Amino acid sequence: MDVIPFQRKNRSDVIFEKLQELISNGQWKPGDRFPTEMELTRLFNVGRSTVREALNHLKTSNLVRVVPGKGTFVTEPLGVEHQILSRHIPDSATAQELFNIIEFRICIEPSTAYLAAERISGSQKKKLLSIAGAADNEELSPAEFAETDIAFHIFLAEITGNPLCVEIMNYLHTFFYKQQIVTSLISTRKKAAAQSHIAIAKAVAAHNPKLSEKEMRAHLCNTREYLECIVRETALPEVSKN
Repeated sequence: MDVIPFQRKNRSDVIFEKLQELISNGQWKPGDRFPTEMELTRLFNVGRSTVREALNHLKTSNLVRVVPGKGTFVTEPLGVEHQILSRHIPDSATAQELFNIIEFRICIEPSTAYLAAERISGSQKKKLLSIAGAADNEELSPAEFAETDIAFHIFLAEITGNPLCVEIMNYLHTFFYKQQIVTSLISTRKKAAAQSHIAIAKAVAAHNPKLSEKEMRAHLCNTREYLECIVRETALPEVSKN
């Protein structure tokens, strides 16, 4: 009989599996605040980059989610409907899966921007404009860029005041996160994302629904172009075009 060697695991994988086990065993229940990076660094006696990798794995596995300005929280277990959706957007970085994500965003987010422009309050305008330009920072890691970018889109959903818009954006955060990590590989992406966010934010703050919708659609179509560029320049398989 041939000997099958065990696959060696790096420290972040070991930490992910331990945290996954603790969540499964009820150490942290759905809705509970999850330990911070610093707390986990002390708990496991490892570097922050190792903990960050484990946390990113928890996010893409939909075990925890980040609420901008509040912290990281344990998610509710996936229901049947969410499991079906997850099968259509699997946890791997193939070109077609990434295109599925951005195409779905193009279907829903321009309408979110339209509704936000109709309903934004005076107190929300300043915060939206502040969040909009935050992605333009060369010091952001891919993970930090993803969180910063997504925070803008989630806040737009919150502005609508529609709980279904907020719920779906928070849930789809996991899938958007993956797409944002990939597009951050292009160095010009951060500045371009910030410029698009600012254009959207100004249109929303001016209570201009049609322009808000137009700017959001242009932003997401530009993101698709970034994906096409990455497909051409990397080993990702070409996406079929119907």
